[in-house]
Amino acid sequence: MQRPQRIRIKNESGKLQSLPDGTEYFQDLGGSGEILFLGLGPVPETALKLFPDNSTIYYIECPDFESQTLSRKIPSAFKKIKPELLSTTAHRIILYTPNKMLFPSFWGPILAQLVIRQTGVNKKVRKKTVWIPGDDNSLLVPELSKALAHADFTYSVIDPDAMRKNLLSMLDQELPELVLSINFIGLDNTGETYFMLREAGVKVVVWFVDNPFHIISGIKSDYWKQVPLMVTDHWFIQHLKQLGSIKVEHLPLGTDPDLFNADVVKFPMLDKRVVFVGRSSFPHKDSFFAGCTFTHKDYDEAVRTIGTGTKPDFEWWAKRDMLHKFWPGRKVRETGFRAEQSGLLWRSCILNAAGENLTLFGDEGWKKQLTSTDIRPPVDYYTALPSIYAGAGINLNMTSPLLPCGLTQRNFDVWAVGGLLLTDYTPGLSIFPDELVQECSFISPDELPALCDKFMTLPKLKKSLSKFWRNLILKKHTYHNRITNLLNFIQ
Repeated sequence: MQRPQRIRIKNESGKLQSLPDGTEYFQDLGGSGEILFLGLGPVPETALKLFPDNSTIYYIECPDFESQTLSRKIPSAFKKIKPELLSTTAHRIILYTPNKMLFPSFWGPILAQLVIRQTGVNKKVRKKTVWIPGDDNSLLVPELSKALAHADFTYSVIDPDAMRKNLLSMLDQELPELVLSINFIGLDNTGETYFMLREAGVKVVVWFVDNPFHIISGIKSDYWKQVPLMVTDHWFIQHLKQLGSIKVEHLPLGTDPDLFNADVVKFPMLDKRVVFVGRSSFPHKDSFFAGCTFTHKDYDEAVRTIGTGTKPDFEWWAKRDMLHKFWPGRKVRETGFRAEQSGLLWRSCILNAAGENLTLFGDEGWKKQLTSTDIRPPVDYYTALPSIYAGAGINLNMTSPLLPCGLTQRNFDVWAVGGLLLTDYTPGLSIFPDELVQECSFISPDELPALCDKFMTLPKLKKSLSKFWRNLILKKHTYHNRITNLLNFIQ
């Protein structure tokens, strides 16, 4: 016997998805009053079987779902109502469960309203507290925690899985003023957590410190467009807005003045060396870019472009790949992988240009790329790194090509400890005075040796420049400054 063919519709992400039918796909969410279905599914007669004796049953339907299932016959017992009436009338709620994945941006706010109203957590008094999803070792959590305390906020570092799974009980214990997520950590892919927080009156902001399109490539819902976003690289702002982001602004990285300051003890025997501290690739790179390719042709193009003094960054590869749509889908990771592989070539060229005077602290992967023999093991950011930056004759910085106009922590941390930084040029440096940027930046790898020689032979210039930079960084570019900007952004 041939199984009946299921109806297929395009979901919120534009992908075809089958609509399962059966009473088991309806969930009773409780409540009292008239029966209200949140979606009737592909065969409304199936929903009617659950309450065959009711003469009137109310329902809400997603317009996108409705427009694609016009052939459905709605039994006369069903009466359609608008979502706005939920706040005025009590109902017993029945959910067609596939809706949560089909059109999460439509159903998420409705479900959040119903659940939060039942619990009453939105009536609790909000505390001047910020939740940061992650753990004490997560990216930027220590720096942001201290900066929040400096701004007279209490903070809680929240386990991301616990926030997604136990959000209602956590909100019942404490209603924070703000959830600050780095790279969408702690928020789920359909927006359920975000809508619950919003309905409870909790503000949410996401700070992208990596390529935003890599992060949202895993999100299946439009909901991310409603979340206030901040980006460390201003290049992405126009592209996020074109996709529909309603609120996005630039917030660069900064430095922690308690950790990076002029009082740190200098690392010995580095004062005549050109020093670089960094990995050859980011953790779990292979799994993140699984299935992506970097062909011999791609390699040759990257090498040829670098030879002209141009960094083949994400913007360059997006144009070359004719990538016109950054979301939805994972194609953006193909472009990102080629930019990442090009970045390894770019950094290798610069490090090799530093010559025999280079000392590198990093992983074993560098030994396959460099001619330098002074490659040392990785160091901890919060212990040895400030001393290395302070003790180095010259510190090198190469910006990730995944961020066309981005900066790195080195652009702030090195100067904060009184060190000297030479960096490849990126438009992101425009947040600093142009006369300072010109002194210590280079366009192509072949410019680096002369620049190194200049500062090694002119110690007074080096000292003077370091002092100007340090004063600037500590005045305008600490995480205290960034938190002030962020709090102003969410008002």
